[in-house]
This record gives sequence, structure tokens and C-alpha cells, in this order.
Amino acid sequence: MNRKLHLLPRHRSTRCEFLQENRLEALKGDRAGQYSIQMGDLEAVHAFASDPVVCRYTTWGPNTLADTRAFLEDAMVGRVGECSLAVVRQDQVIGSAAVWTTSVTDRAGEMGYTIARSHWAQGHATEVAVLLLDLGFSRLGLERLAATCDPENAASARVLEKAGLQHEGRLRGNVLVRGRRRDSLIFGVLRTDLRGEAP
Repeated sequence: MNRKLHLLPRHRSTRCEFLQENRLEALKGDRAGQYSIQMGDLEAVHAFASDPVVCRYTTWGPNTLADTRAFLEDAMVGRVGECSLAVVRQDQVIGSAAVWTTSVTDRAGEMGYTIARSHWAQGHATEVAVLLLDLGFSRLGLERLAATCDPENAASARVLEKAGLQHEGRLRGNVLVRGRRRDSLIFGVLRTDLRGEAP
């Protein structure tokens, strides 16, 4: 399971929080919170990570229980320049999200998220994407963030554009998924884009 696309929690709180360099800090979210992931989230995470519909456009899954356990073990490892999160709604884990640094020199990073099917079309993915942008720019000090999605995943493309990312192109055959090559749409945003500043 690609850790870049998932991460989840178990803190009881109405705030959105994230784990960075072993420090828990608040990141406000109106409807859905994000927290550092824990092994106690195994059942909730596996519920959507093993769902073939959720995994239709992902580069991983559908997961076996062993796959999900391995993902959680990896996600729980604290890494500088990376935040792996669980998405929580009303004390229930409904997805995972992550933002990570791809180049310290260029101050560039990527982000990704997965939301359980029962919580689709409720605005959670857009809210999570906006929170990831804030986390990447304000907390990780990045200047550029990118995300990719399958060309057939129109809903995810809309989420990224609503969050403020721009469609920048199509990567042909860049991933090998379940035995066949697939394209990816690439979306990106600069910190200055969101602030209306010159690059």
C-alpha cells in the first residue's frame, strides 16, 4: 500500500491535528479532522483499503489484512518532512491522507488522500486537500505541491482543482498497476498562487 496516499488516527478530539517531528499541533478543520495514525485504526483503515471500488483508481489494493497492517506499520514511522494522517469524522476514521517532501533543495512536495466510499460526495475530500496544502506550505515550509490522479477519476480531478491546484499535464504510462501501464494526470500549485503573489 502506498504510504503516500494513506494515513490515519485515534485521538479523541474535535480539532484537526497532525504529527510532525514527534510534536502534536492543531490544524483547524471545520468538518473533518486529521490525526497521526495508529495500529488501533487497522479495522477502520482496512474497511476502505480492501474495497475494490475505493481502489479502482489507486496504484495499490485492494488490500489483504497483511497489506493494511504493513501500511500502518510504515505510516507510524515518524519521518522529517512527511505527515501521515488519519481522516476522522465524528470520532470515526473515514480515510487517510499524507503530504511529504520530495525535494528539500527545491522545497517541493506531493500530497494524496483516500476517503471511504460511504463518505464520498460530502465535501470531505476537498476539505482534506485544502488542509494538506496548508500543512505543506505553512508547516513543512514547501513552495510547491503536486498531486496525481487517474485520467478516468473525474471526481478526484475536480477535488484537486477546487482545492486550488492546476492541471499541468498528463504523464503517459508512468505507473504499472495490476499488470498494465496507466497514465496519470498531474496537478500542481505554488505557495504564491494561493497568496496571489509573484513567484
